[in-house]
Amino acid sequence: MNELIGFEQSNIALFKDLKLLENSIKELQDKQKKYKDELVKQMEQYNVKSIDNDFVKVTYVAPTQSTSVDLKTFKEKEPEEYDMLLNDYPKVTNRKGYVRIKVK
Repeated sequence: MNELIGFEQSNIALFKDLKLLENSIKELQDKQKKYKDELVKQMEQYNVKSIDNDFVKVTYVAPTQSTSVDLKTFKEKEPEEYDMLLNDYPKVTNRKGYVRIKVK
């Protein structure tokens, strides 16, 4: 127990710095998300698919939809036919549009 207390006391500044760093990262990620959301909005408004300049290369990726089988629901409702009727229980997934950015 003394080793744990000693370890904690000798590294308390590091723990504190890590917490501050995590908070800063979260704030920056939130800011980045806002910028990307605004770019999506603007690129959709102006019908811009991509742009490449001295600062960034931005590519708009349009929303997509995919269909898969909801195996969990099917297995619950049709346990005996689970292997035979997978196509009867589609699961639709919507993916929103986004931008891909490469900083130069």
